[in-house]
Amino acid sequence: MKIHNGRVVAGFVCVLATAVPAFAQLEDGAEEADPVVVEQVAGQGAGKEEKGFDLLVRATTVRGEVEVMNPDVGTFGPVQKGRAYPLGSVFRTGASGYAVLSFSTTERVELLENTEVVVLAAENDPKARSVRLVSGRLNTGLKDTLLEGQFSVETPNASCKNMAGRAKFSLTMTEEIEELEVATVTGVIRVEGSQYTIEALRAANTVNVQTSPGRSLSRLTSESGDYRITLENGTDEPVVYDMSPKAVVKIWRETAAVGGRMVVSTLVVRPTGTAAHRFAYAVGRDNIQTGELVPPDTVDDTIMVDLLKTDDKPKKPVKPAAGAADAEGEEEF
Repeated sequence: MKIHNGRVVAGFVCVLATAVPAFAQLEDGAEEADPVVVEQVAGQGAGKEEKGFDLLVRATTVRGEVEVMNPDVGTFGPVQKGRAYPLGSVFRTGASGYAVLSFSTTERVELLENTEVVVLAAENDPKARSVRLVSGRLNTGLKDTLLEGQFSVETPNASCKNMAGRAKFSLTMTEEIEELEVATVTGVIRVEGSQYTIEALRAANTVNVQTSPGRSLSRLTSESGDYRITLENGTDEPVVYDMSPKAVVKIWRETAAVGGRMVVSTLVVRPTGTAAHRFAYAVGRDNIQTGELVPPDTVDDTIMVDLLKTDDKPKKPVKPAAGAADAEGEEEF
């Protein structure tokens, strides 16, 4: 479900003698931000984009070790509280670091310790804003009425779009796995990844996404709340499943030895540990897919032990579905 709300008309001018913060601090006890410090940066003004975002990103709160690499400078240096930085800047916090970056009077992100981000204009809309989370933890504080497409958080293997309200993100990486956790406090988030889409994470919804190197395996676990996930299955009618706490989706990917086409195998497991869906297909070949392998209204608890191991390997390419063309001269996959 999508939210469509109006935005405050750009150009509305506040003439109060003192400004009252328009939103609560993201962290209890966080220090109050300094008054806006207008700075001029070569080639950029200090105004706003048409849709309400400032042209620059302002560090309104800084505590502990916080550094920034301005793209015009190319080296890291200490972040100055109250100063505005151009888009493309890289911010990072140390073990005791903490910072709040403001994109407007109502949109900001909170960087917790050992976190690195890049602040950008959205790829397809220079008037929208995006934060690329490289590692660590961040919290977002956005208006609940923010329009779709205005703000996103990007990670190496997932894109969180159409954001509104407050949310928490955590990204950790090792040589074996990347782990992303997205928790919506208020508002909504659309999560997109390879072969899956979560249309709307809402208040109290949390998903954990683990991805192996090369995306050979993705494991999505519902940590809290109920929401729907759409899974590609090689047809025009994807599988839609209602996730609830402890439900798991596992997606294996492997490049076929002949033809180099990607073969995808997906397993959906209910919170009870039984299979809800299981299917496989060759990407781009709608005539090479297994269809649903879990009979309707059945409970199969005999295949779960091996399939739910965290060290699963990608499945081998599946046999074509009944009726799939395999005559000599047919395109290889």
